[in-house]
Amino acid sequence: MKTVQTLLTFVMLFVAIAQSQASVPLGASRKGVGGSYDMYGCMHTNDYYVVNFAAYQLGANQSIDPKNLPAPECNDLPNIGKTQISIDLLDLDVRKKPVALKILREDGQTIAELPMSVVKQGVLSMTVDFKNAGKYQAVISVDDTDLHTPLEVSALHIPLTVALVTEQSGGKHGLMILIAIFGVIVAASAYFLPRLLNRQPIEP
Repeated sequence: MKTVQTLLTFVMLFVAIAQSQASVPLGASRKGVGGSYDMYGCMHTNDYYVVNFAAYQLGANQSIDPKNLPAPECNDLPNIGKTQISIDLLDLDVRKKPVALKILREDGQTIAELPMSVVKQGVLSMTVDFKNAGKYQAVISVDDTDLHTPLEVSALHIPLTVALVTEQSGGKHGLMILIAIFGVIVAASAYFLPRLLNRQPIEP
């Protein structure tokens, strides 16, 4: 009997661990707040350039204070409204070349733009007022004569969502973990339970 209790405790522990691996309950969804963060921050790259992206969303009556910015968001912005976009150019040679930044709506219309200029400090920064929820993209273009490549080909595109509910990718991972653990539990039960039930008491 004690062995059966031990096995049940083991099963419950595995289920608890599996549930803790899912950042949201299975089947649920959440706003994409920082869902794309990794150990490098919010890094984006293509075949030509690499940057770090950060978006600081401000309250309705909050002024921009570089010394007291809110926590940065990555690709999925939870709210509409004023947002400070900051892009760190990680390629040192790009800091010596003219760089432009555009924020486009899903239909391709430009809602904010920084013209071509040399960014010696390596950080592009602009404030964007997102009026509506939806999909957007930040487009970084570099006037790089060394590449001999058209701007539209070498441009780095960063997809953005604003005030949209997005599925938490961790939910899929949590489901896979639960399925794997359930298989382990079934296999362990099939192996141990018949032996426990058929065990004969030892006569004194």
